[in-house]
Amino acid sequence: MHDLAELIGRFRAAYAAADAEALRGLVSPTFEWHLHWFAADAPAPTGMVLHGVDALVVEVRRRQREWTNVRYRDLQERFTADLIVQTFSVSGVNERGEAFDVAAVDLYPIEQGRIARKDTYWKQASVVEPHLRCD
Repeated sequence: MHDLAELIGRFRAAYAAADAEALRGLVSPTFEWHLHWFAADAPAPTGMVLHGVDALVVEVRRRQREWTNVRYRDLQERFTADLIVQTFSVSGVNERGEAFDVAAVDLYPIEQGRIARKDTYWKQASVVEPHLRCD
């Protein structure tokens, strides 16, 4: 598991720096990022899949330009033989000027010692008034 801890540590640093060359040495050639994304006009989350390091770097740089006050907290990582599980909280202001505060889970399947995919799941952490009440 020590190798996976080192791998994800190097991935986190390369991801934060949007360092395409470093990322290429850490992920599989068929790397995909499955995002929590949804279109502003969609009635429900639609998801988005980015293919390859270049697409990952474009999205990271977009977030760095368009999101403000981003804070990550409470990072926890767990390892199996072929999967890294990250849980954390992230808050900030998105490109539409909307504040967000979410609990997140990233799943990283490992293939041949490299990260094959980043599956991202977000759950709203702030209290939201329910649409239905069961009084």
